[in-house]
This record gives sequence, structure tokens and C-alpha cells, in this order.
Amino acid sequence: MLLGDDEERKARSVEKLRRGRLIEAYDASEASPEEVVSACNSYSLFGNGAFVLVRNLDAWDAARKAVIVDYLKDPTSETDLVMLGGKLGAREKLLTKVKEVGEVHNLEQPTGRALVRWAAGYAKKLGLALPEDVAAFLVERCSGDKNRAVREIQKLALYVPDDAPANTRDVEALCPPDLQSNIFAFVDSLAVGEKGRAVRLLEELLVTGEPPLRIAYMIRRQFQLLARSRALLGRGVPAGELARELKVPPFVVRKLEQQGRLLDEGEAERALERILDLERGLKGGKELTDELQVELAVQALGR
Repeated sequence: MLLGDDEERKARSVEKLRRGRLIEAYDASEASPEEVVSACNSYSLFGNGAFVLVRNLDAWDAARKAVIVDYLKDPTSETDLVMLGGKLGAREKLLTKVKEVGEVHNLEQPTGRALVRWAAGYAKKLGLALPEDVAAFLVERCSGDKNRAVREIQKLALYVPDDAPANTRDVEALCPPDLQSNIFAFVDSLAVGEKGRAVRLLEELLVTGEPPLRIAYMIRRQFQLLARSRALLGRGVPAGELARELKVPPFVVRKLEQQGRLLDEGEAERALERILDLERGLKGGKELTDELQVELAVQALGR
């Protein structure tokens, strides 16, 4: 049983465990536990035992998980059953049974500096020198998504000459920012008065097909998080507890702290008012096109 949110490590673990065998894969949100048990009790034509994989284990309720518990009382010895999930309660019978007859591994995705160090280490395995500051820039550009960071590092390893380390220009050229990282950059540009850069960043999002209403929602969310983080820090909440209070990754907290030092409370409130007005317009309150409304709002925000 592989639990946790590190999907990249789960995928590597599955490849290691299957040892070249064909995978009989099931999604718990679509398949019944009886189907999985039937697959476990079948035999491979090659005589090397079946490899049965169950994804989204959390989708099964206690009654369905009980079917697997019953199977594990007398499992087929040649079969490997691997179950992937997020989190199971410590007292769940399935978790207890798997610990008795097999193995349970909790694979949590690294965050913050740990993810940056992992990225640099992964790049080194691919023969790419990825300085820590460049790795941090890449992780931020991927919004802390380890799976996406893997793909971007693989691209960099093919792109960067063997005798040179990767730099931020390489990352900018090969790794397009996603919506969240672009929103961070947009708010940063507002904070330092770079209206031209803010306009360019939002134009890039529109060109890539991001719906204007979603862009507006993400900008509003960012300013709301900024306001909340300022309030919590003002009440003396330690920076280390902000991630838990705001329900965001640690790298987001660091960005909020930086932005909070650059934007004063009045500027943040005015920006939030303009974004709320933009959302009302995008929901039918104005006759202008959605793209033009976004561009006008950005111009106003940049003043």
C-alpha cells in the first residue's frame, strides 16, 4: 500500500515492483473490489504471477474495503497487489491487515527547501548541474508541483550543454509558468510598480487560453491570502504556522511574506476592490469583451 501525495515516487515504486510484468490496473472510483479480487486470483499465462494495481483507494467505503480485507486473509501467493491512496485512518481495518501481510509506505511530496534540494539532486542524476537558486526558480515556476518539475528538469537536461550549468534564462526559455506562478509574478510586478511587466504577464495567460474569469479569481485569491497573512503576522502568528492556517504550501507563505513587505494595506485593499469589480463585469455586468475588461483592470491595478 502506497499512501501520500508524492505521485512521482508512487509511479517509480510501481515500476520497480512490477519487474516488467503487465499491469492489471483498476480505479477504485470505477471498479468494484470483487473485480480486483478476481484479478488477484487469476494466473498469468507466463506463470510469474499477476500484478494488480488499484488507484484512488480512498474512493472505496468501509464495506468495499472489507472485501479486500477478506481476500488478504488468504491471498494468492504468486500475486502482487499494490494499492495507491491518499490517507487512511489509523484504525481502518484494511490498513491494519496490509501491515500484517504486506507493507505500507507513506510517500509525502517534499515542499519548500526540501523540494528545491530534491530538484537539484534529481537533475544531477540526469547529468545536469542545477544550482540551488535556479532550482528554486524552477520549483516556483512549477508552483511546487513535483511531477511537473520532473518533466521540466528532463527537458533542461536535454537542452543545456554538457559543460554548463542551467541558469534562470534556460528555465524561462523551456519552462512556461503555470497560472499560479504567473499570478505570483503579476502581484510581484504590481508591488514594485512594474505595470508593463504586469500587463505582459496577463497577456501571456490570455494567449495560452486561460479563461478571464479564472484569472480574475486567482488574482482575487492571491490578494485575499495576502491580506490574511498580513493580519495573522500582525497578531504574532509565527511564520512557520502560516502555511497551516492558510492551507497553502510553505513556498506560498514565503511569497506572501515578501509581497506583504512591498504592498501596503491600502494598496492591497484597492487592488482587491478592482478585482471584485472585474469579476462582476465578467459575470455579465458590462458589455465589453472579457479580454478587454481584464486588460483595463490590469492597467488600473498598475497605477
